[in-house]
Amino acid sequence: MGLNGALLIGRSAILSSQAAISVAGNNMANAATPGYHRQIASLAPSRPEAIGRNQFVGTGVSLVSVNRAIDTALQSRLRDAIADENAAGIDERFLSAVEVIQNELSDQDLSSRLSAFFNAFSELANNPLDGAVRSVVLQQGVGLADHINMIRDEYTTLRTEADRSLGASVERADGLLSEIATINSQIAAAEGGQGGGTGGANSLRDRRDQLIDELSGFLDVTTIDQPNGAVDVLVGSIPVVLAGESRGLDFRVESGPDGQEVTVRVGADGSILDVQSGSIGALMRQREETIQPAIAAIDEFAGELIYQVNLVHGQGQGESLRDSVSGFVQLDDSTVSLQALGSGLDWPVKNGTFELHVVDRSTGQRSTHVVTVDPQNDSLEDIVDRINVDLAIPDVTASVGPNGEFQLQAATGRDLTFTDDTSGFLAALGVNGFFAGGDATDIAVDQTLLDDPSLLATSADFTPGGNGTALAIVELETKTIDGLGGRSLREKWQASVNELAVRTGAARTTLESTRLVRASLDAQNQAVSGVSLDEEAIDLMSLQRQFQAAARFITVIDEAMQVLLSIA
Repeated sequence: MGLNGALLIGRSAILSSQAAISVAGNNMANAATPGYHRQIASLAPSRPEAIGRNQFVGTGVSLVSVNRAIDTALQSRLRDAIADENAAGIDERFLSAVEVIQNELSDQDLSSRLSAFFNAFSELANNPLDGAVRSVVLQQGVGLADHINMIRDEYTTLRTEADRSLGASVERADGLLSEIATINSQIAAAEGGQGGGTGGANSLRDRRDQLIDELSGFLDVTTIDQPNGAVDVLVGSIPVVLAGESRGLDFRVESGPDGQEVTVRVGADGSILDVQSGSIGALMRQREETIQPAIAAIDEFAGELIYQVNLVHGQGQGESLRDSVSGFVQLDDSTVSLQALGSGLDWPVKNGTFELHVVDRSTGQRSTHVVTVDPQNDSLEDIVDRINVDLAIPDVTASVGPNGEFQLQAATGRDLTFTDDTSGFLAALGVNGFFAGGDATDIAVDQTLLDDPSLLATSADFTPGGNGTALAIVELETKTIDGLGGRSLREKWQASVNELAVRTGAARTTLESTRLVRASLDAQNQAVSGVSLDEEAIDLMSLQRQFQAAARFITVIDEAMQVLLSIA
């Protein structure tokens, strides 16, 4: 090797040192840049030159690559942690929101209003002829019904909020997929399809990683590196990004047998994604496992409250009686059997009977008529015919109203009342009830009672000032009910509240733990990929010395060449 070769060695050292110094400077400049990964200049000896038999001499140094400092396994774990933390945050947020709606730690909760309602009936049982107490009972009933309506409305609003958040999250995730696909194409073009992360695509790779990190906050994603530098993105086993193509995301709200159902699908082919984590997964889980069951629970509670109170109240008598009754339940088809799915009844009717009493208003004389009910074979039209034709009850006309409701009309001077309903027909049809409505959306106190409180039933045996019906309604607070799984109304509601409290507490614990895991993994990732200004300063000093040494080496070779030239 001659002096020219020695100059080339110095030149390679100068150029490599300059490049490495630029890399260190770029690291220092981006020390606070979000998503930036520290870059490492990889230097390697150039291929040696043979100068004799089995004798070689180095030819300098070369810059092999500029790589990002990254641990792909750690990065994958960090993305999982981001998804889990976001999911835990959504879980805690919505569970806490339901807990706030229930507000069971205050004196304005449903439990307190339920107690106030039954306590008012207890007071009425002690003073059945007190008009003021009757008014209190009705107002407590109104307050209870309004509170149930409010809870149901708040649940519905919360579900709407979840749907709106889902739509916005899916839209943003879809935009991220498009950006990732675009950067995939740019990286492949910049790196010439060679991949490996060398050269000028490092900034693009940082940007792509930042987008995938953000995407993992919405979905639990996995990535597969391709030889050309692109990455495929999958949710479960379904790809959503393939090289430079985004397959897109769609959020759909569709009507199902249990109401509206939401799904997240691949826009390209409509495949349903099974999203387990991230904010989208948590929103879908909270919608289906918290909000929808809460709505179902309050509807079930309200429906059973309506039915049980009406079951007792419908067989009682107030200070005054009605000359006509009209059930609030509107049947879809009054010609099919009462047990048929198409009848439109929300509550069961059993084989049994009920007693219809016709009372002469002037004399108090009462005639009693037993009406049999066979729900398997009888339709509402059959019951009407039985009263009008088979029994031919004097002074009473039964009919089916224009909206499918059961109606009875007494002759002038006659009143109607009922007892001993073993079939549940009266409560199922909403006849002579305390409450109207079918569930939490429309529960309300019967308007005829509000208009005439004397119709409020307290007696069960026609005794003036009797309290049998009032006492029976009081017992409903703690009476076990088959329709509620052997629990009372109070126990059913408390069980729902307690279950929510346990889940909310667990969600808060999970949120704290996922935050700790994410913070730990983030710290580990920063230790690998983050820029340390102290380390870069040390590297910069070493590279500076290398550059100075290379420059001095070239100076020495130059002086030697000058000496040789002067001799010549």
